Amino acid sequence: MHETKLFFAVIVAFAISAASLFAEEEIIGQVLDTDRTDWWGGDGFTGDWFGTRTTLADHGLDLFGSYTVDIFGNTAGGLKTGTVYAGSLQFGAELDLESLMGWKGGSLSTTWMWLSGRDASKDLVGNFLTISNIAGFNTLRMFELWFQQTLLDDKVSVRVGQLAADSEFIISDYACLFLNGTFGWPSFAYMNIPAGGPGYPMGTLGFRFALQPVEWFTFLTAAFQGNVFAEDVNRHGFRYRLDAVTGYTFINEGQFRWNHAEEETGLRGGLKAGAWFQSGRTADALADSTSSGNLGAYFILDQMLYRETDTMIELPPVEANGATDSKHAKKTTPSASEKSDQGLGFFTRVSFSPQDRNYVSFYFDTGLSFKGLVPSRDADTIGVGFGYAHISKGARFALREDDATPVGAEMVLEATYQVQVNEWLVVQPDLQVIINPNATSDLGNALVLGFRGAVTF
Repeated sequence: MHETKLFFAVIVAFAISAASLFAEEEIIGQVLDTDRTDWWGGDGFTGDWFGTRTTLADHGLDLFGSYTVDIFGNTAGGLKTGTVYAGSLQFGAELDLESLMGWKGGSLSTTWMWLSGRDASKDLVGNFLTISNIAGFNTLRMFELWFQQTLLDDKVSVRVGQLAADSEFIISDYACLFLNGTFGWPSFAYMNIPAGGPGYPMGTLGFRFALQPVEWFTFLTAAFQGNVFAEDVNRHGFRYRLDAVTGYTFINEGQFRWNHAEEETGLRGGLKAGAWFQSGRTADALADSTSSGNLGAYFILDQMLYRETDTMIELPPVEANGATDSKHAKKTTPSASEKSDQGLGFFTRVSFSPQDRNYVSFYFDTGLSFKGLVPSRDADTIGVGFGYAHISKGARFALREDDATPVGAEMVLEATYQVQVNEWLVVQPDLQVIINPNATSDLGNALVLGFRGAVTF
C-alpha cells in the first residue's frame, strides 16, 4: 500500500511539474542567459563539452549515451499490487572510418548497457507481454559491436559482429511509441526463439546483408547464433556457441515504401513481409521432446492516415537568373515545401508459427498514434495500441499440466502520451490493461499505470 501511494505521488508531482513547465516555456526562454538557453535547446544534456564533441564528430567519432527509467504500478489484478522501477543506461560510440582514415563506406559501432531495477511483469502481474520494454536482468552488458561496409553508393551494406535483430527486423515505425515490450521486439519472436532471440537486451554473433536497389525497396537477410542463452547465464554478452546443436537463427525481410520522397505528395506508408527460421533442435510444446528446426512468418503495415499541412521553408535569396546573390542584383526568395511528419499514423502486425513447437502460434497487434495533436505541442505524440498473443495447443496443454486454466490468449491495451520537452528530455505517462495474464483465467486482469523519463546525454 505504501509503494502504491508513493507511485501516485510521483505521478502527481510529475504532472504538476510538466504543466508548469509548458505554461512557463516562453518565460524560461526570456529569463535564462545565453549559455543556459543554448544548453536547454541543445542536442544533449551534457552539451558540446566545450566544443570537444563537435571536434570528435568532425573526425568521425560520435559518442552517445542515454538513461531511461520506468516506474510502473499495478493497481488491480495480476499477482499483487505494488510499484517497481526499471532503469537502462545505454552508451557507446560510432566510428566513421571514411572521416577518420579515408576508408570509404566503412564504420564501426558498439553499444553497452547497464540494467537495473525490477520487471513489473514478473514481479507484479505474471504476464508475458512484457510491461516495460527496458526491463531485464541487472548487469552491465555489451549489446552490440559490429563493423559495417557499404558499397555501390550505399545500395549494398554488409554488417558483421555482435548484432541485435530488433534494430532492423520485425519493427513497426509507429508501434515504437509504446512502452510494452511486445510492440517492439514482439512476443512471437521472444517467446518462440530460444532464450528470447537476438533482441533487446541480448545481442549475439551475426551477419547481416542489406540490398536497396531502388529508393522504395530494401531486402534484408541475416544469420545469428541460434541460442543467445538466458540473461542470467549470458550475463555480460560474451557467451558464444556456434554449432549444429545450438543452431542458427535466420531472418529475411522485404521492405516496401511509398510516398517517402519529398516530391511525392501522397501519405507515406510501408509494408514489410518476412520470415524467420531456426536450425538445430527445438523443444516441442506438446511433449518433453525436440524437433529439428522451427520457423514463422510475419507481415507489418505502417500507414499515415492524415498529415498536417506541410511547412514552407525559405531558401537563400538568389538573383532572378539563378546566379549567386550580389548587392545590386534583383533578388527572389524561393521557397520549398518540407513534408510534415505530424499527423495520424496506423500500424498492424500479424504473425503465424507452427503449433507443435511454439508458444505463440498467432500474433496480432494494431494501433494509432498522432504526432502534434495538442496545439503548440508539435513534437508530442499520443497513441493507443492493442496486442493479442494466441498460445498454441501445446502451450495450453503444458499450462494444464501445471494446474493452470488456459484461456487461449493474452492481450494488452495501452494508451500513452510522449512529451518531447526538448531535444534531450522525454517524459511519457502510460496506462496498460493486461487481459488474461499468462493466457489463463487464474489471475485477474491487471490495470497498470506507468511513467517513463528519458535523458539523452
